[in-house]
Amino acid sequence: MDRQGTQSDGSLRPISRIGIVCRMDSERPSTTDQALSVGDSVELELLVRRSDEDVALFDSSRIIETLIREAHLDRDRAQQLSVEIRSFIERVGLRTLSSSVIRGLVDAKLLEYGMEDAYRAHSRLGVPLYDVDRLMHGSRRDDVGRPHGPEGTSLHLAEAIKREFAIVSVLSEASANAHLVGDIHILHLGSIDRPYSLTCSVDHVKRHGVLLPKGFASAAPARRPEVLISHIVKFTAALQGYVSGPIVWDSLNFGLAPFIEDLSHRDLLQLAEMLLHELSSPAVARGGQAISCDVHLDWRAPEDLASRPAIGPGGEKLNRTYSEYTETAHRFLRAYFEACLAGDARRRPFVSPRAILHVTSRFTERAGYRAVLDLASRVATERGGLTIAFDRDGESAFFERFGVADVNAIAKTETDNWRSAALATVAINLPRVGYLAGGDQVRVFEELTRVMEAAAQAHLEKRVFLEKLLARGEHGPLSLLAMTVGGKPFLRLGWTSHPIAPVGLNELARAVVGSPLHESTVSLEFGRRVMGHLSREIERLSDKHRVRFLLSETSDLAASSRLARLDLRFFGKSAADAMRSNADASDASYTPGCKLAPTAPLAPLDRLKAEGSLHVPGLLNASSEVWFESTAPTAEQVALLVSQGFYQTGVGAVVFAPEFTFCNSCDAPANGVLSACPKCGSKQVDAYVLSGDRYSLTGSWDDYRLAQLAHRFRTEF
Repeated sequence: MDRQGTQSDGSLRPISRIGIVCRMDSERPSTTDQALSVGDSVELELLVRRSDEDVALFDSSRIIETLIREAHLDRDRAQQLSVEIRSFIERVGLRTLSSSVIRGLVDAKLLEYGMEDAYRAHSRLGVPLYDVDRLMHGSRRDDVGRPHGPEGTSLHLAEAIKREFAIVSVLSEASANAHLVGDIHILHLGSIDRPYSLTCSVDHVKRHGVLLPKGFASAAPARRPEVLISHIVKFTAALQGYVSGPIVWDSLNFGLAPFIEDLSHRDLLQLAEMLLHELSSPAVARGGQAISCDVHLDWRAPEDLASRPAIGPGGEKLNRTYSEYTETAHRFLRAYFEACLAGDARRRPFVSPRAILHVTSRFTERAGYRAVLDLASRVATERGGLTIAFDRDGESAFFERFGVADVNAIAKTETDNWRSAALATVAINLPRVGYLAGGDQVRVFEELTRVMEAAAQAHLEKRVFLEKLLARGEHGPLSLLAMTVGGKPFLRLGWTSHPIAPVGLNELARAVVGSPLHESTVSLEFGRRVMGHLSREIERLSDKHRVRFLLSETSDLAASSRLARLDLRFFGKSAADAMRSNADASDASYTPGCKLAPTAPLAPLDRLKAEGSLHVPGLLNASSEVWFESTAPTAEQVALLVSQGFYQTGVGAVVFAPEFTFCNSCDAPANGVLSACPKCGSKQVDAYVLSGDRYSLTGSWDDYRLAQLAHRFRTEF
C-alpha cells in the first residue's frame, strides 16, 4: 500500500473519514474540487465529495492552482492561504468535506484579508437547500407562466444561478447595486444570456423555410398552408429557447393570405384551429410551460407592407402586393376569431397566442367591418386575451411593432429581413424618486434623470455581454440568432432596442402631490409632466449612447411587487402611505406602468381618457384594461367603447379582461371569480384571470396578485 491511499490492485484503501454532501449543480469540477494530497509534512486521509458525483482524496495544492487561475493571485499568496486552510481543517477535525465546503473556506479567507475582487472571481454560484425544498413543494410563484413541475423547477433553479452570475460577472457594481436595492429592476435577470423579445415577419419563414443551426433538421419553404402553419409553430418553439419574453409575429393574417386565397371558410376555420392548438401544444413538451407568443392581426395592410410584393408558396415573390390580398386576409381574420370563440376541447380559452387586432381611422371604410368587430367583441368579452390596438398614425405603426423608426433602413430592407429584438427591459422605480425628493418637485425630476442613467447603464452592460455571445457565431450559445440567412445575420444589432419601463406613476403622484392620479387634475397633470420628462430623457440617452432606447409600459407584476416590498423595507411609512398599505403586508405592490390604480372607481371611458393622456408619443405597449362583473357587455357596447376610445382618447390600446372560473370536478366553465361551481357545487375550482398581459390560473398566484384581484374595480355594463 502506497502513500496515496491505494492498495496494490489500484483500489482506494479504507479511510476513517468520508465527506458526502449532496450537490445540485452539474458543472465540471475545478481543480479546487479535485483535491488528492496535502503536501510533504502532513497527510489528511479525507475524501472530498466532488461536484461531478465522484470522490477523491484531499489535496491542498489544488487550492493554489485554482486561486492563481480563477482569483488571479500570485503563487506566494495562494500558497499562504492554502496552508492556512489546511491547518484549519486539521484543527477543527472536519468529518464532512465537499468541494463546496472547501470553496467556502477559501472564500472566507479571501474576505478575511479584504480581497473582495478575488472573492467575487472565485465564489461559487448556487441555491440554498431550503429554497430548493420550498420551490419543489410549493405551488405559488412570481412567474405564473412557468409550470409547477419538474421542468418548471429545473428552469427556476437554473435561472437562480444565472441571476447570481449576472450580478457578479455581467453587471458593474453600480448597476448590480441599483437592481439589488430597488432603484431599478432588470426584468428576467435569470435570462441574462438571452434577448428579451423578438419580432418577426412571417415572410422570413415563407422565404427561407425553417433553418436551424448546428445541423438540426431544416425545412424548405412551404408550398401548402398547413405546412406553413407547421413551420411557424416549429420556428416559434425554436426561437422561444433563445429569448426570455414573447415571440411576436407581425400581420399574421396578411402574411398567410397568399397561401389561403382558394380555401373555403371551413378550410380556413380548420387552419385557424390548427394554429391555435399547435401554439398551445408545446406546453406539453415543455413541462407545462406555454410558449409566449403574440400575433398582430390587421384589418388593413400596414402602410409599410401594403405596397410590397407578396411572398407566396415556395418562397417566390408574386406579381401582386399584400394590399391586393385584403379580402383573403379578412376571411382568415373571421375564421381566427371563430376558432377562438370555440375554444379547446373543454370549451376553455387557448393560453397562446395573445392576439392584437389593429384598428385604423379607415377601419369602417370597407364592407364587412361590423361583422369582424362583432366577432372581435365576442372574443374579447367571452374568451379574453384580445388586445385592440389603435393605429391613429399609419406611419408610426412599423415603429410600434418593430421599434425601428429609420425610414430609409425599412425601405431598403426586404420584408423577409424585417426582424428586431428588445435586448432587455429595465423598470425604473418611480415612487422611490418621490421619497428621495421629499416632495420637492424640482428634485423629483433630478432624481428621474439619475435613475434613467442607471437603467441605461444596465442596458448597455447586458448589450455588451450579448454581443460577445453573438460574436461566437453559429457555434456559440446564441447560434440561431447569430446564424447567416441569405448572406445576412439573422439578428442585426442595428435593429435592436432597449426598453425602459416606468413603474408606479400612480404612487409617485400620491407621494409628491398627495393624491393618486384619478382623484385630482393636479395629480394627473403631474403625471403628464413626469412622462414628458421620461420621453425627453429617452431621446437624450439614445443620442448619448448611440443605441435605441425606448419608453415602454410593462405589465410585469413581479417587478411592481418587488420594488414595493423593497421600498417598504427602506422607507417604511412613506412607502406605506403611497400604497395605502400595511407596512408589513406581503401583498404590497405598485401600480404597473403609468396606469391608474386598479381600485379606481371609474367608468371605462373615463379610465381610457385619463390613462390615454399619459401615453406620450413613442410609448410602446401602452394599453388600458377594462374589468367587468360576470355579466359581459354586449357586442354593441364593446364596439361603442372601441369607437370612443379611438376618437375621444389618446389611449394606445384597450384590453377587455373577463374573468372565469373552471370546475376541476365537472369541467364546467362559469363567468366571474367564484368560490364554488354553479353547476355541481364543488369547491374544487380555479379562477382564470388576466395577470399582467397574460391569463393564468389563480391557484398559483402569490399574495400580491390575489390582493390586486380582490380589490379590482369592475364595471357594470
